[in-house]
Amino acid sequence: MYRIGEFSYLCECTIKTLRHYDKIGVLTPEKVDDFTGYRYYSDKQLNTYHNIKMLQEAGFTLKEIKNIFDNSKDNTILEEINKLTENYKEKMAKLQEIRNKLGGNIHMELIKNPKFVMLGEYKELKTRNDFKKELEVIDKKADSKMFSILPSVLISFEVGFKEDDITCFIGRVLNDDLKINYNFIKTMESKGLDTITYNKSESMLYTSSDNTRESYKEMIKYANKNNIQIRGEFIEISNGTKTDIYIEAYDLTKDNKSAKLHMKELKEKFKFTEPIYDPKYIGKWILQGQIVEPLKIFNPKKEHFMPDTKFKELVLNADGTTNYNNITWRDGYLLIEKNNIIIDNPLYQETSKDNTRYLGILMNDENINARPHLYYYKEKNNNL
Repeated sequence: MYRIGEFSYLCECTIKTLRHYDKIGVLTPEKVDDFTGYRYYSDKQLNTYHNIKMLQEAGFTLKEIKNIFDNSKDNTILEEINKLTENYKEKMAKLQEIRNKLGGNIHMELIKNPKFVMLGEYKELKTRNDFKKELEVIDKKADSKMFSILPSVLISFEVGFKEDDITCFIGRVLNDDLKINYNFIKTMESKGLDTITYNKSESMLYTSSDNTRESYKEMIKYANKNNIQIRGEFIEISNGTKTDIYIEAYDLTKDNKSAKLHMKELKEKFKFTEPIYDPKYIGKWILQGQIVEPLKIFNPKKEHFMPDTKFKELVLNADGTTNYNNITWRDGYLLIEKNNIIIDNPLYQETSKDNTRYLGILMNDENINARPHLYYYKEKNNNL
């Protein structure tokens, strides 16, 4: 199954559109996890989405499409739909044939994390067509021939498919020699460039293609088929006609030894030590959304991706209890009991912006091989 962000790439539509389809009942996710709040879709629903688009192209409104789906046993309607479907399938087959010729066979593999070091700037890219223009501005700021000949990089920090107003990182990828050249890095930073180092995961899913959009789709399908969790952002590195694409990947079929050791040590700690209830975590917290972009550019006033979790309001009491029967907290961890197991979720940090306190929580999945999601909460003002 696909998370809503992945499904939006496969459909080439925004998450906002998918949520609207769910709201009006024309395309409802197969599953909504009340723990992470994630909507999950199946391959079968990808066909449903294509049928919706096909009917829209034929002139039907969403209200009419819903009525068609609700009354699909009507033979007359079915005959019309079948005619449209055949025409649409032929059209899609021809389009896929063209895409295959353009992109060739897309090969991908799970590789050891290259641990990239990148220099550049965080940007709000109006459209992808502005990438080269923005890169030229960064190269000019760097004012270094050594820098400008390095491979270029584009990283989008958006959840799901988006074509306009993309929060991203644009810059260059350092080669092995420059990775350890701290003087060069410091010089570039003194000129206003930021440094990003990708070392969160041990492995990454990788492919190389001249058709980026299709590569995203194939990587998502490959991960779903092979029980791999892809997380974080797609990293596009280009040095010529082809683009190398990477994304953090976690093989859910293999044991995560460090995660298991952490769980064992935590259980021992909880068993033999007195709990600590740090006062800075006590209070009422309201979910602001899932944080995808680096905290360095986090803007509390911006509208963030909001998971459909039931934990939108969280009360951490001084005695370690919360406003949920299956949730407690202690020693900097939110402890959620689910399916007879305890899932520990680190209270990531407590910060203050504009005289308001914020709390980050790394929400773990039941699968300990997976990487957690960072949820950001704002302290609730009781006087309001």
